[in-house]
Amino acid sequence: MANERGLLPKARREDLPEDLRRRLDRWYRDAYEDDNLFLTMARRPGLLDATMGFVRYAYGGAASIEPELFELVRVRLAWKNRCVH
Repeated sequence: MANERGLLPKARREDLPEDLRRRLDRWYRDAYEDDNLFLTMARRPGLLDATMGFVRYAYGGAASIEPELFELVRVRLAWKNRCVH
């Protein structure tokens, strides 16, 4: 359920199970200090797993495009869609 601004609520860090806490620690270490995206998806662990699999594919070198180009596309799509995450 979205809040009054139409945004999905984030999971609370202190309510995460241990495996998601470890993954969040890795997120902080390897990705971003901003945890909005992670904690929003943590409410649906299956979605988080699918998204992280795609990120590993795209940024891990298995994709046929360079990670830098993928990042440019990601930023452009987020900007165009006014993504707050």
